[in-house]
Amino acid sequence: MNQLLKVILISGSLQWIAVIAFTQQAVSITNHGAKGDGTTLNTKSIQMAIDEVAARGGGKVIIPAPGVYMSGTIHLRSNINLEIEAGATLLGSPSISDYDSIRWGHNVDRQPYHLIYADSVQNFTISGKGTIDGNGQYFWQDWEKDNKGRMVLPRWLLAKPKKVSPLIEIYRCFNSTIQDVTIRTGGGWNLHLYNCDLIKVRGVNIDNNIYSPNSDGIDITGCNDVIISDCYIKTCDDAICLKTTEDSRSCHRVTVTNCIIETLCVGLKMGCIESNKDMTDVTFSNCIINKSSRAIGIYVKDGAVYDRITISNIVSNTNAPLIFNRPIQIMVNGLTPTSKPGIIRNVLISNVICETEGRILLTCYQGGLIENVVMRDITLRYPMIEDPRPMLAGAGSSQFPKATEHPKAVGALAAIVADNIKNLVIENVNIQWPQTDSSPAEWAHPERIENGSNRIHRINYSKARQTEFAVFWGNNIQGGYLNNLLAKSSIPTIKKYELSNSNITILK
Repeated sequence: MNQLLKVILISGSLQWIAVIAFTQQAVSITNHGAKGDGTTLNTKSIQMAIDEVAARGGGKVIIPAPGVYMSGTIHLRSNINLEIEAGATLLGSPSISDYDSIRWGHNVDRQPYHLIYADSVQNFTISGKGTIDGNGQYFWQDWEKDNKGRMVLPRWLLAKPKKVSPLIEIYRCFNSTIQDVTIRTGGGWNLHLYNCDLIKVRGVNIDNNIYSPNSDGIDITGCNDVIISDCYIKTCDDAICLKTTEDSRSCHRVTVTNCIIETLCVGLKMGCIESNKDMTDVTFSNCIINKSSRAIGIYVKDGAVYDRITISNIVSNTNAPLIFNRPIQIMVNGLTPTSKPGIIRNVLISNVICETEGRILLTCYQGGLIENVVMRDITLRYPMIEDPRPMLAGAGSSQFPKATEHPKAVGALAAIVADNIKNLVIENVNIQWPQTDSSPAEWAHPERIENGSNRIHRINYSKARQTEFAVFWGNNIQGGYLNNLLAKSSIPTIKKYELSNSNITILK
């Protein structure tokens, strides 16, 4: 046998041995006694399989199909691929006592109970075409029902004091991936990435009751280098949201692309009360957002600086049974009277199409700063025009401008409303106003709820034009320009631009 052939045979043998060794790292949870009958508590069996593979240096832990495997908290380890096969379900226990109490967070939605938990873990994967079901309905209060036992809509479902939230908590982890799985019925937040670096979430489906309590899809708190792509998310609360809190780091280099979203809250969001530290270098692109209260929302309420944000190629509608729906909102105000003023700057929004009844709102309170905002190539189609004025009295959502800070802007009648903005460019806006006297049936919700409250509004939405809109209303706009040759007010007797205390160039 010549020397070259010996080398080839030895090399091939070593590769075959390596394949066998790797295959031996794959362990089914049934090897440790797990039963997929939907009633046996398998927490110990699943954890034993994970710990066995981790002790060998890593490999695959399989939740096999078919089967429904009920469990309490399981802890991921480094170098583990937890694969949930197609046809298999990891089912959260309905009993809160089956979950480890790990660490309370900054509010009631960051509770210490999780189905999957990873702390300081690297190089792990959660994968497979199977399902992670949080069994969340066991942590919700009974639904309000009519005399025929049917759920009354629209109503927010309320959570019990203790719930499994976030369902999947990924904390201080590095270089890890969550892909292809379906996540259903979280008790609160579904997937939380917290103080992590280099995390990829791709091809994940998140499917929740559309009125479920505080059921955020993916929350990204204090993370760097995060890629979210190719996901389908249907949920009640924010679909994808970046956050920073007092107990988190700042947040940098996050990109979200190629997602389809349905939510009664915000589709793509940055901040709100969770805006304690800075966020920079963020992109949202190539997404479809269906039936949202706000397709895009950027909020600073707790002193952060947001910088270098691009949003592009978004198709959306705001056909949600809520009041004050907004295609786009950018807001700086204070969480408390003593909150440090925040800053939002260098924001580019382009190629957005939205079917809506509401207004784009850009508002900054005195002391804060919103500057260098460009909105270009925006198409708004109005099947109906909502008059915001009848609902203003008593409005209390933390994500709606305060009437005390923006007394005229909150009720301003224009497709785009801006108050106290520096260097604002609005270019190539195209608006299609209602074409008939009556609203399409799917938009004429007989009852609407208010975000952040239990107020129910019964307004006759059958009339397509509750009011008329200008193209743009602006107060204290300093710098920038308006260039919108195609846009016209909803009726000729209303001026195209309503401006006060402003120094902005109008290009014709």
